[in-house]
Amino acid sequence: MLATRPHLLDQYFHMPDTAWASFFVLGYFVRNRLAFPALFALGFAIDVVVIYLLGGSGFCFTPAYWMLVPAYGTMWFAGRFAARNLEPTVGALPAFALLATAAAFVAHCFSSGGFYLLSGHFDQPTLAEFAGRVARYFPGNLVSMWIWLGIAALCHTLWTRTGGQLPTAARRA
Repeated sequence: MLATRPHLLDQYFHMPDTAWASFFVLGYFVRNRLAFPALFALGFAIDVVVIYLLGGSGFCFTPAYWMLVPAYGTMWFAGRFAARNLEPTVGALPAFALLATAAAFVAHCFSSGGFYLLSGHFDQPTLAEFAGRVARYFPGNLVSMWIWLGIAALCHTLWTRTGGQLPTAARRA
């Protein structure tokens, strides 16, 4: 999240946001319940610094911001569920994919729906308009999540296959 949330590199290239994947991975690997509020606080702190110290856009920083708690909570709980119920095997990939996709849809409904209803940027919200916004924005958010979950899965696989050791060539570099 430190690399993507501030959007500091957007003038050079756009890095997809890691938030949903970060909370899913956190839920999967970290057992301590304080990890969720700690990661949320980190995201909040990044947003405050970017908006108020670096002059970034505060467009999304509205009363709807707090809908990120249930959105990110959904991803965290999905990660916890996966850790308890799914084996980290190739055979479990379809179940992981279904779980992460369903959780991402719920998270999107919380975050985007909350913004749509509570931000004050939309005069006459309707279900039809919201459905159009879901169709427009959810696929990109889903792809971003899958990119980062794929990177996390690859890193985890490499870590476990090497016994937590870097390859010899990497250790010498």
